[in-house]
Amino acid sequence: MHNRRIRGMVLVLVLILGITSAFSQSLEDIVSKALGESSQMQDLEITKNNALLTQRISDAEEEVGITVSSGEVSATYNPSSASYEFENLGGVSTSFVLPNDGDTTISVSTGKMSYLPNGSAFAISPTVSASHTLTYGYTTDNRQSLANRQTELLATSSYESSKLNFTNTIYTQISSLLENEKAIKQTEKQIADLQRDLQQNLTLKLIREGSLTHETQKQAIASQEATLSGLKASRELLLKQYASLTGTSWEGVDSIPEPVLDFSNNSEENSTVLLQSLAVSMAKEDLALKMAEFENKSLKLGGSLNFEAPNSITGNETITPEFAATLAGKQFSLTGKVEGTYDFTAKDFTPTVSVSGSWNNNPASTADSLTVQKLQNEVLLAEIAYADAKNDYQQSATSLENRIASWNLSYMLLGQTMDYHKQVLEQQQDLAKRGLATQREVDDAAFTSQMDAYDMATTLLEGLQLENEIRILQI
Repeated sequence: MHNRRIRGMVLVLVLILGITSAFSQSLEDIVSKALGESSQMQDLEITKNNALLTQRISDAEEEVGITVSSGEVSATYNPSSASYEFENLGGVSTSFVLPNDGDTTISVSTGKMSYLPNGSAFAISPTVSASHTLTYGYTTDNRQSLANRQTELLATSSYESSKLNFTNTIYTQISSLLENEKAIKQTEKQIADLQRDLQQNLTLKLIREGSLTHETQKQAIASQEATLSGLKASRELLLKQYASLTGTSWEGVDSIPEPVLDFSNNSEENSTVLLQSLAVSMAKEDLALKMAEFENKSLKLGGSLNFEAPNSITGNETITPEFAATLAGKQFSLTGKVEGTYDFTAKDFTPTVSVSGSWNNNPASTADSLTVQKLQNEVLLAEIAYADAKNDYQQSATSLENRIASWNLSYMLLGQTMDYHKQVLEQQQDLAKRGLATQREVDDAAFTSQMDAYDMATTLLEGLQLENEIRILQI
């Protein structure tokens, strides 16, 4: 309630004291237009959107992979039969890879095909097979999801932080313009007061022209005029900087809102800390996957059926079933296979069982050990960086809390000062009506209150910068 009363008083001062020419645009409109005109912010937004698009593409779920291929078909003319003989050595095949952890694969193929039109005979050997791999140990690879989360967080936090920093730059530029305008008005008043005093002293013959006192007062006026000239030159530079920053010319500002300085000290809301946390998770994931190369074992199961009709549909047909299993680790591999052939003509089945295996003494164990040690060190470094990020956040948070407390105190004291100056002005106006105060005293009190409006505007802008710093720390 107190803050709303102060803001209302500032706006009343602006209207009563005739400085509306310096306060003519809302701060929200200025910032919104500047953000829209800024090529830097447009580039950052495009970069953010591209990064998020890449992240969404990476997050897209895998679908069933389908591959269809056909062998080369040839036609050969046979003069003795006066016909063409057709042959496809590769046949037509289709394979399906299911999107699961076991890379389940199903393949269907016609095998070798041939066709002799004169005898209506053909040869075909269709095959259907399937395989699936079971892995025992650590199999989850979270690196893609962690990388996508890093990309999303980095893209959004960089854009939002840059946007808030850009807004703070605008606030700083506006504050500089208002402070410059206030200094110009104060200097102009000082010059007017010095000239009036000098003229009164000469008129009342309190000093004589050409005297040391007269020259001293003239020098004081000249000094203030030089100061005014410098302030106006600075203003021209500030106006150019403002136009370059916002893309528009300076037209003044009004409707400066009160800042909301609610701050919760929570490092887990900070993007820098979160990114370092994700870096730790990524380093641990790399280590876990590397260790899985040594510790994991896999069992690959596969089976197939092959049918052969080498002569014709009524010829010597056979069917060959096969089942195989391979158990493999870092240093060994063991395969067992059962297959057989059934001859339809002879009605005879011939089974075959085979076993094979391999073992090595892992000659690369030293290099692997060094790789693991390096990954362990990277985990440690990531954890140190994470701890440093949390410590840096805490220091920033403490500094920000102190600045918020300082601003709140300054804001409260300024409100009290404005109340006092308003009362002084009302008192001087009342005394002037009764002939107990001069118009100059009324004008001086009014000018002091007018300068308070500038102080309140710049103080509110400082508070809005603090509000943005809070938001930056919480991104």
